[in-house]
Amino acid sequence: MVKRKIKPVSIMFSEYYFYLIGYRYETDVSNTPIYFRVDRIVDIIVHREKYVLLKEQNIDEGMLRRKSQFMWPGPTRKIRFEFSGPSVQAILDRIPTAKIIDKYAGKTIIEAEVFGSGIKMFLLSQGAWVKVLAPDEFVEEMKLEIKKMHEMYK
Repeated sequence: MVKRKIKPVSIMFSEYYFYLIGYRYETDVSNTPIYFRVDRIVDIIVHREKYVLLKEQNIDEGMLRRKSQFMWPGPTRKIRFEFSGPSVQAILDRIPTAKIIDKYAGKTIIEAEVFGSGIKMFLLSQGAWVKVLAPDEFVEEMKLEIKKMHEMYK
């Protein structure tokens, strides 16, 4: 069991669940919200303390829905990847901020602004149809995850 003291901001429904969205209480400078599935919260203590959010901490639920995959928190970043699967439209439907940048030899280059680490899960679920091209740190994250997966089958 994990205990957290948070500044709650919003409750939203996504991917079959309700989520409580907030910020860590201890840090006033964090602009990265954290998510909690409401059905997994065991106990709540109401402190009745007042707090003021920074302007940058306002939650735009529409933007969050467009940029976040599977409600996994993490950094906001612009990614680029190559897709060679049968349905580019399925990718565009799942990642609302995605835009086709180029097409050649049965491959489509897609760019998207995303928030959180759920995008990694989604892209990995596409198997060999996806190759991440940018940013470099995301390429390295994907390589490391694929290496860990490969090691499991040795």
